[in-house]
Amino acid sequence: MKALAKTKSGYGAEVIDLPTPKPGDGELLVRVGACGVCGSDLHLYEWELGADRMVARMPFVMGHEPAGEVVEVGPGESGFKPGDRVALDPFGHCGRCGPCRAGRFNLCSSPTTLSGAFAEFTIAPVGNSHLVPPSMNLEQAALLEPFGTGLHAVEQSSLKAGDSAVIEGPGPIGLSIAMAARALGVSSIVITGLPQDADRLALARDLKFTTVTAGDEGWIKQVRNQLPSEGADALFDASGSIDSPRDLLRRGGEFIEVGWPARDLSSAELRGLFFHGVKWINSRIRTPETWRRAIALVASGAIDLMPMVTHRYELARGVDAFELLRERKGVKALILPHG
Repeated sequence: MKALAKTKSGYGAEVIDLPTPKPGDGELLVRVGACGVCGSDLHLYEWELGADRMVARMPFVMGHEPAGEVVEVGPGESGFKPGDRVALDPFGHCGRCGPCRAGRFNLCSSPTTLSGAFAEFTIAPVGNSHLVPPSMNLEQAALLEPFGTGLHAVEQSSLKAGDSAVIEGPGPIGLSIAMAARALGVSSIVITGLPQDADRLALARDLKFTTVTAGDEGWIKQVRNQLPSEGADALFDASGSIDSPRDLLRRGGEFIEVGWPARDLSSAELRGLFFHGVKWINSRIRTPETWRRAIALVASGAIDLMPMVTHRYELARGVDAFELLRERKGVKALILPHG
C-alpha cells in the first residue's frame, strides 16, 4: 500500500510503499476514506516542538484524523464487522488508570494511540473506533475528531443559551467551538484571528459569525463592542496565544484553554486574572460521550462541517497539504488515499 511517512529526521515527508497490515486482537483494519491534516502533523513534518520524541522509529506514517470502512476485524472482536463505517480517535483510553476509573478518559495516563492514517489502510484499536451511520459522508466523518475537540471545550464551560463567547483562533478547532456554542444557543459569538488568518476569518463570516482581526488598532474595543457591556461569559483560546483574557472577559468569567499554550504568562498577568476572578479551565481532546453527541449532531444535520473543507489532496500530493498549512492558507485540508 501507499503511505505518506517520515523516513528521516528533519524537514519533510515522502510517499512510500509498505505492506498492508493485519489486525491483531482488539484491532480493525480500516480502508481510509479521508484523513484530515492537523497542526500536530505539521510539527512532525517540520521536525519541531519535540517531534523526535513522538516518533519511535522510521518510517513513521503520519495522519490521525481519519474515517473509513472496516475491511477486516481482528480475532475475537464482535462489536464491528466488515463494511462498517468508522471515525477514528487518535487517543483511546486504557480503562484502568485513576482518570479512566473516574470517567475522565481524556486524561488517561496510558492511552491507546492511533497514527498511520495517511495511507490506503490503517490499523485502529477497537477502543479508538466509533461507528458512524452508513449515510454519513466519510469526509464529514473525518472532521468529527476536530469537531469533537471543539464540542468538548464548550461542554467544559458553563455556557448557556443567551450567553456570550469569544473564540481566539479561526482554525478548524476554533470554528468547531463556534458551531457547537451556536447549537447550544449562545447568542453572541466573536471569533478573532491574526492578519495571516484572512482566509479563515472570511470563512467564519460566511458561516455568519462576527470576526475581528487581532492586532488591528483598537481590536479589543471592537470585540467588546460586540459583547455585553461587562464582557464575555467565556473566552476559548484555540490558538495557544492566551491573548487578552483579562480585557475581554467579565468578572468571574471562564477562560477555556484548548490550544497548546505557546507563551509564558508574566506574574502581572496572572495577578490580573486572579483579581478579575477568572476561572481557568483546561479542555483536552474529547471523551467517548463527546463522540456520541458529535456524531448525533452531525448525522441529524444540526451541524454541517463540510464548509471547513477547503482543500483535498490525493496521497501522491500529500506534501502539498503541509505546505498549504505552513502558509496558513485555507482552513481544513483532507488527504484522500484512494482519490
